[in-house]
Amino acid sequence: MTRQVVATGLTGTIGRYLQPHVVDLNVQLSQSVDHIQSLLDNNIVIHLAAVVGEENVRRDLTHSYMVNVKGAVEIARVTQRSRALRFVYVSTSHVYERSQEPKLLDESSAVLPQGQYALQKLLAEELICDVFRNDPSRLIVARVFSVLGPTQPRGTLGHSIKELMQDKSRLLKCADDERDFLSPQVIARALSSLAVSKNAFGKVNVCSGKPLIIREAVRCVVGDRAFDRIRHQLIAGQSPTPRIVGSPRRLEQLIGVSSAELHKNSVNDWEAMRTE
Repeated sequence: MTRQVVATGLTGTIGRYLQPHVVDLNVQLSQSVDHIQSLLDNNIVIHLAAVVGEENVRRDLTHSYMVNVKGAVEIARVTQRSRALRFVYVSTSHVYERSQEPKLLDESSAVLPQGQYALQKLLAEELICDVFRNDPSRLIVARVFSVLGPTQPRGTLGHSIKELMQDKSRLLKCADDERDFLSPQVIARALSSLAVSKNAFGKVNVCSGKPLIIREAVRCVVGDRAFDRIRHQLIAGQSPTPRIVGSPRRLEQLIGVSSAELHKNSVNDWEAMRTE
């Protein structure tokens, strides 16, 4: 049987860039997923679907729990029972403990989720690891750092940039924070490469290791001319967590792409978005 990659969440910010080479599982995470087990045999599963962002999660905690925790774990269990080759669970860097130290977060860094979204993702991670406790080589937990793209939901930088451009009264605070931004296209390619890597298993940071100040990230997305128009809407200062930057060492080893290339390709993607 021919191996293929199947996935959830293909209409989301990252998932849309996995198409057309990935088969959509098209499941409702609030319902039983037992019927998909036969579809997973000899295939690789990427689970992206989630309620994303603190604001969206808090809007309906019960629903987000059903999707982000219960639904994710049920798909993991079905995958584990099937003859699927691998399960890639897409998590977030928000699970890490926040630190004032200017160090890169690696996969062994302490975890301490700061919000409901991060708490749900970490809980799902732990439960899914337990599902695969007897065959851990079939599981990858991909902790994605900061995503920056044009189709992001409310509560993300991508959505905030749209609001800044549309409403001159909008402000963006803590513009001097540093984050580890990648474009959704680059993240999608990294996830695809991890999924088919023979040596990938366990936790893997999906990041560049390159800190980018939020105001400069905004400039990358909108371009110099538009940035000059909204510059005054970006308020100087830092949040209690001024720097969230990951170590890409393990990712580089597994997919054979340097951190510099990941960052450069993201910058190219942001520039291309301005002309779309």
